[in-house]
Amino acid sequence: MYVLLVALWMCLPIAPLNPVEEDTLAAINLHLSAGVSSPNGVTSVGPQLSASYEMLVIHPLVIRGAVDYRYGELNSRLYPNGDLHTTTFALETFYYRGTNHLTGYIGLGAVYAISGFSLSSASADSLLDEEQVVDVELAREFGYRITLGLRYRQSYSVEAGVTELRTDLIKWGRHGPGEWSRRSQPIRTGGFRLTFGYLLPLSRF
Repeated sequence: MYVLLVALWMCLPIAPLNPVEEDTLAAINLHLSAGVSSPNGVTSVGPQLSASYEMLVIHPLVIRGAVDYRYGELNSRLYPNGDLHTTTFALETFYYRGTNHLTGYIGLGAVYAISGFSLSSASADSLLDEEQVVDVELAREFGYRITLGLRYRQSYSVEAGVTELRTDLIKWGRHGPGEWSRRSQPIRTGGFRLTFGYLLPLSRF
């Protein structure tokens, strides 16, 4: 079975005859992409923007640093509703294989998410009346991301990624002069994303 899978892989157009000559990316790339993030039961579908700096370490390994922006809404009955703006910093490495015409790759990396949360009017009024909560925020947290991608003619890309990110939703309550309370609730804000991008080579071999 393994022999058959390897044979099929080698028959694909992303298995070059001369790997280094036909399968070498630009030494440095600026990768710009846009797409959507899927709902995960807590957050809604929303737009995703990303910019990354990629560097070819050694064939066929690439490292990249990325900054992502995602907008969504918390719309679960388990949590307060509102607008969620998330900025994610990522450090990833990926393994690629292909030709100058078509390249496939798989990547893994760590992410650090900073989220800004704005309560909806209805949720703000409800929390104030029932729990004396005056503000809600999401804690900054580390997570990880797995990415699968394809590149066409070294310039266009399509990526599918899964981010695992679990953080805390923090409620700040005010119960009197100088009396504050802090309560946290675990929440999962990661999910699946699909993006389309364009690569600008900053340096070539």
